[in-house]
Amino acid sequence: MPKFDDAAPLSTIAETRHRTRHGMTDPDDAPVTFLRALRSAEFWLLFVAALAAGFGVSAMITIPATLAGLLMSSLPKYIPLHARAKAVGADVAFWAMILSSILICTATSIAAHVVGRLTWWLWGL
Repeated sequence: MPKFDDAAPLSTIAETRHRTRHGMTDPDDAPVTFLRALRSAEFWLLFVAALAAGFGVSAMITIPATLAGLLMSSLPKYIPLHARAKAVGADVAFWAMILSSILICTATSIAAHVVGRLTWWLWGL
């Protein structure tokens, strides 16, 4: 399903419909491949966090630093949605979405640290 912006000109909406009907989709909707993941900052952030945890950096450093990086890359994506959610009265749903994003980033930060520590432990066996 194409994404439409209320403020977008009609020509942009028509172009999006044309591209979607003719098999050309939005690059954000493409499936994530390994090569595409290598170009994302989030991948490298998690990789470096796991590597740092594997080399013995404390969880008190890796988890908050990784969490801050993930939040800085994910939360700005929700800014354009706030005005639209407020206009239709979906403030509670919007803040629930923000909270779920924060919880997912927290779990991912912890998982990156655990993977790094587990790798270090398995390497030592």
